[in-house]
Amino acid sequence: MSVILVDARSDSLTVSWPAAAAAAAEQENVKYRLEYKSGDDSTTTEAENDGFTLLSDKLSQPQARKRNLTPGTEYFFRVQAVVDGDDNDTWITHSEPFSCLTADQESQSLEAPKVSHPGLNQNLHISWNSSSSAADATSKYELQMRENQGGTEWKTIAPSLSGREVKKKNLTSTLGYQFRVRLSEKDAASAPFFFSPPSEAVVARGLSAGIQRFFGSLGNNGTLLRNGQKEPVPLADALGGKEFVLLYASAHWCPPCRQFTPMLANWYKSASNRTLGGGRAAEIVFLSCDHDEDGFRGYFQSSHPWMAVDYEDDAREQLLAAIRVQGIPRLVVLSGKTGRILVDNAAVGQPLDINQWRALEQQQQGKKA
Repeated sequence: MSVILVDARSDSLTVSWPAAAAAAAEQENVKYRLEYKSGDDSTTTEAENDGFTLLSDKLSQPQARKRNLTPGTEYFFRVQAVVDGDDNDTWITHSEPFSCLTADQESQSLEAPKVSHPGLNQNLHISWNSSSSAADATSKYELQMRENQGGTEWKTIAPSLSGREVKKKNLTSTLGYQFRVRLSEKDAASAPFFFSPPSEAVVARGLSAGIQRFFGSLGNNGTLLRNGQKEPVPLADALGGKEFVLLYASAHWCPPCRQFTPMLANWYKSASNRTLGGGRAAEIVFLSCDHDEDGFRGYFQSSHPWMAVDYEDDAREQLLAAIRVQGIPRLVVLSGKTGRILVDNAAVGQPLDINQWRALEQQQQGKKA
């Protein structure tokens, strides 16, 4: 266990350390005492007690930033857990000093990456600008990631990217992830570039508990059909990461449905339903009201470029009952975060407007608070 460096700027250092052990963390009053000193590894050892200055003894999180430091200077940090007012005799420190950047080094580092939700299950979209004066059209970039957990080290996930955006999948941590980027060295003789500040910690969206509950009639291993795909799609892959889930009750024998469905399909495929990462902010699930499976299959395959509950699945009838379908077409908008209904029927007199749905979601959350 050691203190790790999260970020270095010309006048500040951000450090992190492993959280207190589970047994101690369960107690209410766990704080951390963080101390620092300037120096080098020839004058400072883990056992040395002299020369450290208290930064804080009331830290509640295993991360802190020390500002007002001297550019280009080396520093040591050490941290101690304080449980219910009692000091832990063990100090956590690091063997090599952490150095602030010089002003020139900082000026050549890139801006912090921007992280967004691409509308895919447990995915994040990371992008950055070529803001450094050292960047040109041939530049490549090294991208690093760390889980937002005390003491977790940075790791390189792409050493030499030619583009300035990437998607990262299978991000399951509920604590979130940070990313940082720098220019790759052009050759072995090149001076190393320095990393950008880290991004904000972002939690990748998966299948929310609210959507799981709403689709609970599909069972623990529920699947949906995807138009143009033979194999059923697990519910998490179909709806995980979506900002909104739309339930569309419709049938091929219904003239208003046949009129509305092409308009809905155009919107579904438009830029209005796209995230920064290129995925879809909203997914549509077709709940067929056709009289037989053949009618469902023909209508689904010809007109519905989205998901559907299998006609023979009992969950289809249960979902139709859950949204109390009495007439069609019916388009119910659910929050992908909570599974709550935001719009009862967006197929009648309602704009297909994601920004409006976001505002409704915020109002709903405000009323709950």
